[in-house]
This record gives sequence, C-alpha cells and structure tokens, in this order.
Amino acid sequence: MTTRADGTKLIDVARLAACSPATVSRVLNDNPSVGVEVRERVLRAAAELGYVPNGSARALRSMQTRLVGAVIPTLDHAIYATMVDSLQARLSEKHVSLILSTSMYDIDFEFEQVRLLIERGAEALILVGARHNPKTIALLNQRHIPYVLTYTFTADRPGAAIGFDNEKAGRTGARFLLDLGHRRFAMIAGITHDNDRAAGRVIGFLDELAKAGIARESVPVVEGVYNISAGAAAMKTLFSGAEHPTAVFCGSDILAAGAVKYCTESGLKVPDAVSILGFDNLEIAELTSPELTTLEVPAREMGRLAADHVMLSTMQRRHIHQRELSIRLVVRGSTGTAPT
Repeated sequence: MTTRADGTKLIDVARLAACSPATVSRVLNDNPSVGVEVRERVLRAAAELGYVPNGSARALRSMQTRLVGAVIPTLDHAIYATMVDSLQARLSEKHVSLILSTSMYDIDFEFEQVRLLIERGAEALILVGARHNPKTIALLNQRHIPYVLTYTFTADRPGAAIGFDNEKAGRTGARFLLDLGHRRFAMIAGITHDNDRAAGRVIGFLDELAKAGIARESVPVVEGVYNISAGAAAMKTLFSGAEHPTAVFCGSDILAAGAVKYCTESGLKVPDAVSILGFDNLEIAELTSPELTTLEVPAREMGRLAADHVMLSTMQRRHIHQRELSIRLVVRGSTGTAPT
C-alpha cells in the first residue's frame, strides 16, 4: 500500500473518488484504459487530499540528466537552509541531484541563474515566491520545464505553488499581539520591493490591525535587509520618536534578534517595555535573551513536497497545482501583555 509521509494513503483517494485502489493507481500512472470521467474524479480526489505518490517511476524514467535546479534568494543565515536540506534529501532518495543557485533578492539576476541552470541540464526548477521577472516564467514555459514556487501558494498554470499565505501570517502575528492587549504597534520588515513574501506580511499585519481600529498611518514600518545590524538600526529608528511602540512584529527572526540586541544595549526590557515577535523559527530564535516568540514556517514540508511534485508525471502535475501549508505560532519569552 502506497502511503504518503503525512499519512494519506492511496486507499483514501480511492474512497473519496468512489473507485478501487487499482483504478487510482492506473490513473496516477497515466494508464489510458481509465475513462475520462473516472480519471477526473480520481485526480480531483488526489488534489483535495494533497496526495502525492512517493515519486513517479514514469516521470523518473523520462529524466535524462536527473538534475533539478533551485534558485533561492540567499545563503546567508539559515533562512532557506531547512527547505533546501529537505528538498535535497527527498531528491536523493530517487537518485536525483540538486543544483543550487542564489538570486540575492534580484529578480533580473534570478532570470540569469535560471537560464544557466537550464543550460546545465536542469529538468525542473524550484523557485521562491510568486514575484519573478516575466522572462523567467516565459523561458520555463517555452522550454517545458516543470517548476514549483515555494514560500507562496499562488501560481499561474502550468507552474505549481507549495507554501503558505504570507498575508495570513501577518494577520496571525497582529492578532496574537492584539490579544495581549497591545495598542501601539510597529513593524520591522524585509525589503518589500520585488519581494511578495515580505510585502504580504506587511499587508496582513496592517490589515488585521486596521480591523481592530488601529489606523495604518499610526503603525510605522521600517524596512531593512535581513541581518542583525539592520534589525538593531530599525529598532533604534522606532524608538527615536516621542511615542514608542509596545509591540514590534519583525519579518524574520534575524531582524528580531537585532531588535532584541538594540533593546539589551539600550536598557529596554523585553517584554516588559516592548514585545518582539519574529518570523521563521530559526535556530537563532532560541539563542536570544529572552528567546523569541515567532511564527514557524513549514520549511521542511515545503522542501519535501516540492521534490515530490517535480518527480510527478506530466498528467499528475497538471491536476495537482497548489498546496497551502500551515504556519505555527511558537510562544517564548520575548512577548507579553501590554505595559500599563
């Protein structure tokens, strides 16, 4: 019996599609003996359950170079390390190699990296986010290269998206801080230009605060590159005015660690004077003092599912198009109730 790592079995698909497991297997292996109506029913059931077989023999046999390329924004810190490790481990199980490149958050440079990876024989691509140079997507489509967008669950066909809702993540962060009684907020965000992930978190955070009666113009947002120095500098900016926030949402744990560093050096007690919320749940979140409350990204699951997707057959990829994963709030010592 074929079983997914998350517990979904082929028989579960069969039950939902009201057919036999053997029929499901034939459909997922592109056997032409199954009628159109049953085929569509099976593929809809598989998509609804998020069922992806542990590799597709048909797809793997068709691979000539057995190379998959991935372009991530940066190798600095551990922001994408967990996803890449999981992606590579899953591909290695099927003797497929990963070629890794970086874009430095530049969508034009990303296009050049994608072009080079294709020239080197990459038969599928893993990218980050929904915002890309139109030439990148056009090239992938022209060459019929399967691709998966991660850190987002929005993609235009024929590409796929496996990730999470960044706006929802921003709203989750805002709601958590609101429930602690805070009314004066700020945000330290990553650079939002050409970065739909950073922009989405800002939009979601401000939208949720607006629903609670907190005017957007009253919430300062400071953008910075993802490093500790930028986080500290942003926190200094936020506390240079007459009125200080009591809660700060940071678009990454790296920025949040910098914010905590500034507070420590300035004699501001966290969370007594100000609560700090991070994002990602990187290892550094447990190394700050106090440890960071943060929103955990499903990085390992993203990598595994992205690898599964590129190893599917063309028929399977056509019907299993996108998958939204959940984020998780991890509460530690950097957040508390609003000061009175």
